Amino acid sequence: MQHSSRPMERRDLGAVAAMFASAFRGGRIAPGLEAYLEAFCFGHPQLAPEIGSQVYENEAGELSAAILCVPLRFRVDGQPVTARLLCNFMAVGETGARGAACLSRHFRAKRHDFLFSDTASDASATHWKTGGGRILPIQSLEWCRVFRPLSACARRLHRSLRGEAGALLLSPLGLLDEGARRHRPLLVAHMPDGMTVEQVGATQFLVETRPMFGRFSIHPDWDPSEFAWLSRMVAANPSLGPLNFALMRDTSGATVGAAAYCGVGRGRASVLNLLCLEGRERESVAALLADLDRQGYCEARGMTQPFLMHALQAQKHMSFRHRGFFCIAGRLPALHRALDQDLVYAEGLSSESWSRLLTDF
Repeated sequence: MQHSSRPMERRDLGAVAAMFASAFRGGRIAPGLEAYLEAFCFGHPQLAPEIGSQVYENEAGELSAAILCVPLRFRVDGQPVTARLLCNFMAVGETGARGAACLSRHFRAKRHDFLFSDTASDASATHWKTGGGRILPIQSLEWCRVFRPLSACARRLHRSLRGEAGALLLSPLGLLDEGARRHRPLLVAHMPDGMTVEQVGATQFLVETRPMFGRFSIHPDWDPSEFAWLSRMVAANPSLGPLNFALMRDTSGATVGAAAYCGVGRGRASVLNLLCLEGRERESVAALLADLDRQGYCEARGMTQPFLMHALQAQKHMSFRHRGFFCIAGRLPALHRALDQDLVYAEGLSSESWSRLLTDF
């Protein structure tokens, strides 16, 4: 049998689950992993073999390498383009290295319109650069705004404390945090004068974010079927908590910002998407953080974006850390023009942030 790379098929799920467990989880195949891989790799409403996950099959007919991919619809200078979000890159066995090299060649920039990954390792980032890709340093950072430092620290140290049960166990720390907030008032996030935050449904969120995409040459398309699937995938990740949509409004009642975020109890708020009209970055960021503080979250985190950098840096008790290399590649000239001008927007729902494969199984 010839060895080659080919599109992943449903019959490969068991082998890919075993490969994932071997590469990332010490060989243990967790319950539910194969079912989740099926939803992840084959659930997208516009999936086609040529834009899905890719596997390497060796001479013996065994899989020894794979790259899990999710097709995502984007607009590039107004034109619809299907990007491929490259997620878990894995290889096992004696032919794994050969398979990994074969898959790397398959995903060279000159072969595809638009590829990206927001969680690449250092080794993977090197492969991206070798294949004609680019690394976006700002999008490779995660921002973190702490509201209640003791609770936030405890939850970081103990994953078991991140759910609703953890909120009960951490109640005594909440009292200490309130004392810390009185002693250090800058821990409290204040709502800007005249700003309000309103919780809305997905439909209104989609309508209100359309004008905010106007500043970008490349941005998610978020057609209803894809957005519904992405929302279901977020809901399938219990560690994130329920998905919420919020609009930030100014004194006149006009919408100037929008956010999609998840959170559980008094734990972490994971901000998936944060958008705003051009020139309204500071009040949009400040209003969202003030509302998350009001709800009792101990901290908020999200992907850093160039257009938000100054607004985020203006916040007290804000920090930044490396979250994984954001890599992007493709043969479209419009893609490279947009990259040169920081006019690419891809994060949150249109990234790997919602995947259970990052932290679960």
